[in-house]
Amino acid sequence: MQSTTPAPQEPTLAQKQAQLAENLAKADRAQFRRRAKAIPPQPSKAATLEDHILEASDDLLRVSAGLQSILTLLDLQAGDIPDSIGIHALLSPLKRQIDQSADRLQALV
Repeated sequence: MQSTTPAPQEPTLAQKQAQLAENLAKADRAQFRRRAKAIPPQPSKAATLEDHILEASDDLLRVSAGLQSILTLLDLQAGDIPDSIGIHALLSPLKRQIDQSADRLQALV
């Protein structure tokens, strides 16, 4: 006797793409709800213009340090990954510009 229940079919590519789009939309909505519930960051404790300048300068120096780490990694991979030379060439001037901005800010204090 043969079973009358149909065999499960593999979803088509279009069905998989539709499911992926639906899952991404759900994830986006969930992330939006989490962000809406998040507590806004506390205002800066800086009281004077000098404090604000020093905070901004510190922020720039942290970004500069992160860029320096990336540049160092790119230098280490230059022989293995040819694209790292191009990325290094794009990021180096940006790091110099950030360093110059931080220097100008620090000179104000």
